[in-house]
Formats: sequence, C-alpha cells, structure tokens
Amino acid sequence: MIALGWNCRGLGNPRPIRVLRELVQHWTPKIVFLSKTKIKKYRMEKKKFKTGLLNGLIVPSIGRSGGLAMLWSREIKVEVQGYSRNYIDAVVTDSESGFKWHITGFYGNLETHCRKESWNLLRSLSQKYQLPWLCFGDFNEIVSVEEKLGGVQRSQRQMEDFRDAIHQCGFKDLGFIGPEFTWCNMQEGESRMYLRLDRALATPDWVDHYKEVKVHHLVESTSDHCALLISDANVVQKYPNRRRFLVEAMWTRREEECKDIIQEVWDGS
Repeated sequence: MIALGWNCRGLGNPRPIRVLRELVQHWTPKIVFLSKTKIKKYRMEKKKFKTGLLNGLIVPSIGRSGGLAMLWSREIKVEVQGYSRNYIDAVVTDSESGFKWHITGFYGNLETHCRKESWNLLRSLSQKYQLPWLCFGDFNEIVSVEEKLGGVQRSQRQMEDFRDAIHQCGFKDLGFIGPEFTWCNMQEGESRMYLRLDRALATPDWVDHYKEVKVHHLVESTSDHCALLISDANVVQKYPNRRRFLVEAMWTRREEECKDIIQEVWDGS
C-alpha cells in the first residue's frame, strides 16, 4: 500500500506538474492527495491525465486560493463519502485482500482563529465509520515546540487543541523518516522558520493491518512543503535525509564573488 500526500502550492505552472508526474512514476502510489492546487476543476482534470492516475475527485480552488484533489489507480476501489475545501473522505477496498478502510486527505484551516473548526471536523469524521482509518495531509498545526524551529513562540493552547483532537479520534502519529520539518517559510536570516505541518495519522486497527508502514518526507524544490510518502514496502530514499539547502539572497550583496559563482553554476546546470 502506497499513498502520497503533497501541499504542492499550485499546479498552474509546468514545473510542479512535471515534479508531480515524476513522483508518481518513481513511487507508483495507489492514492495521491493534493492540497493547494490553486486551479479550477477543468484545468485539474487536464493535469490529472499527465500523472497517469485517471480516477479521482477534484475540489476546485476559489480564485487562486485552495483547491484539493484525490487521485487513485485502477487497482483499488475508492468510494468518495464526502468533501469540502478542507478534506476529501473516502472508503477504500483492497481488490486482492478485500480489506476495507477509511481514508481522509486533510487540509487544516490556515487561519488560527478557525483552527478549532478543523478539529471539530476531524471529530465528526471519526464518528462516520467503524473502519480502520488513515488521515494525512497538511494540518497547519504542530503538537509540540519540538516541531518548530525559529519564529515567535507558538501558543500552547493551539498545540493542545490539536493534541486533544488527535487523542479523541484515536489516532497514532505514524512518525517519519527524513527531514524533521516539512515546511519552511523561505525567509532570510533570523526570520527563517521551520515547522512540521504535514503528517500521517492512523487508528490502531489500521496500523495493525499495515504493520510495516513508514512515512517518508520527500523534499521538493517546487513547494515550501515536503511530500509525504506512506509505504509498507522497503523504500530507498530518492532524496537526502537532510534539511534543504537554500541560497540566501543577502549573500550576493555581501560577497563580491558570490553572485558570479551562483550564475556560473546556474548556467552550467
């Protein structure tokens, strides 16, 4: 079982859709959940064919804001049960084993004052089925100060509310392999901040079935978010397990030779 989740920050340009196609071709996920596609339904339908995953549900963006998609292969049966701007919910049946489980691709509310609405949504989804459940995506929140580097101090109440929702849904955090943070604000110097906003959560009965499951953080330069690869097979990482290297613009102002070196390498790449 392999699933892929990614806050792609827009699929309107050729580069991110090319990266998505490469991810799908390399890892062959059976289910892909995308958030912040930032494109309308008819455009996402065209992009879908480029990935090779022809089945799916698309929640269009509103202007250049939001947008979700859940795509899946023909090998599995997926029955969509509900969706909104913040989630896509479905029941999956494995064609070989007949194992049936609940899957939710989730995008937490970006506005802090609306975050409790997201956790109430999680609680309501937990009441829908008595099935093993996997929920993954960009929750836009962390559970502890250890999941943050840089920036202003996080509200303990915010993190506590998220932890409470996870507990009440009966979730276990599946952990990760790779970089410890999944998002960077891409700012310079002391304003730089890293957070673990993307994660995969599952109920114990789901974990009992997929005993060898691992979550890998895949660094992608086209987004400020890592992609989540959820796999119960042995995976050789395509990407290095280290924090991404980013060129600071201020270096080109402070060092005379830096700009020339960067330009030379860029032209030769």
